[in-house]
Amino acid sequence: MRGRGRPARGHRGRDQAGGRGQADHAGPRWWVSAKDIRPFLPTAATPTRPLGAALPTLATPPATSPWLPRPAADTPAAPSATEIAALRSAACDGGRAEGLAETAALRARLRQLIDQLAGHLAAAHAALVPPTAETIAEIATCVVEAWIGTTHRSATLAPIVRGWLARSADPATARVHPDDAAALAEAIGEAPIAITGDPSLARGAVEIRSATLELVHDWPARLAELRTAIVAALTGVES
Repeated sequence: MRGRGRPARGHRGRDQAGGRGQADHAGPRWWVSAKDIRPFLPTAATPTRPLGAALPTLATPPATSPWLPRPAADTPAAPSATEIAALRSAACDGGRAEGLAETAALRARLRQLIDQLAGHLAAAHAALVPPTAETIAEIATCVVEAWIGTTHRSATLAPIVRGWLARSADPATARVHPDDAAALAEAIGEAPIAITGDPSLARGAVEIRSATLELVHDWPARLAELRTAIVAALTGVES
């Protein structure tokens, strides 16, 4: 064997060392053979299971890195024809129900808006139509009254006489204001109607009586009736 980098001494070397006074270094040397070697740790020297099995196992998540390739996702199985038909039927039913609900909501909203509009129109009608109708009736009666005052009296009395003659050809008596007697005679012509002047009657008024009929025409009263009729026609409310 070698020791400290120099060759081992033999018997001769030991004798020389003893002669030089190096007896302490010249003691007997033990030679170790392979059979003299014994394992220091028998368990480690002769393991009963692998080292990896002896170590504890720890569950750790797989390491991820943006530079590592990612595994492709598993492709799901295609749905069957029955599943597709069921999904389509469910989608149609859901869409139909949703559409009907939306239509009902829109119909309710439209009805609400119509009611609001009707209320606004009624309020506007109540605020605008009656005053406007009164104004129109006033203008109409003023126009008729002006026409009566400026037109020849025979022209205003002629329609009254024609209406009487259309209902009766029997002899009758007519009463008018004395200033309107000549105009009434012109309107009567050859009809069997006698004329009598009555200062108590207003200008333009006429009364015709026979044995079976009676007619009383007064322009102021007629104008009041005309005014009422115009207002009722425009407002739809009869007074």
